Amino acid sequence: MNYLRRINKRYLIFLIWNVLMIGAVRGLTFQHEPGRGVSGNGNLGLLVLAPSLLTFLILCIWTVYLSKWWLYDQRQQWGGKMHNAVPVIALLVCVLSVFLEIHIINDLRMQLNGYTNDPNSAVYRFGWLNQYTNTLFYNVPILLFGLSFSIGIGWVMERKLRSHRRST
Repeated sequence: MNYLRRINKRYLIFLIWNVLMIGAVRGLTFQHEPGRGVSGNGNLGLLVLAPSLLTFLILCIWTVYLSKWWLYDQRQQWGGKMHNAVPVIALLVCVLSVFLEIHIINDLRMQLNGYTNDPNSAVYRFGWLNQYTNTLFYNVPILLFGLSFSIGIGWVMERKLRSHRRST
């Protein structure tokens, strides 16, 4: 039970909120069905996408701050090898997230029969932000990339903090 007391509950709630926002963006993004379409007169996903990206940015900044101090506290317990594994793992998750995002983009391209400049595409002349492409801008790979990149930045900041404290 002591483990649950150490978890930053506000951060956990905010993280869950961001996951729910991904679901909301996905829920308000239309899936293209061949032979059917929407009028193009409205994009309900934008109502959720804008606040989602704002909360995502706040979550990333908060993650940098928390990871910096958490890593500072854990360094004595873990030792150098485990502590140096944090940026490697963060980098691997970033690379994995990029590949997942590329996969999502290619799947959507196939589903829509091309990009916005392809005359055979369902989104021809729609622009990149439309009813079918909202999920390209906020999804699980983007959340994973942002969090792992933030942890990497927190690790760098912790190293600078530790080296600064040693020199003074």
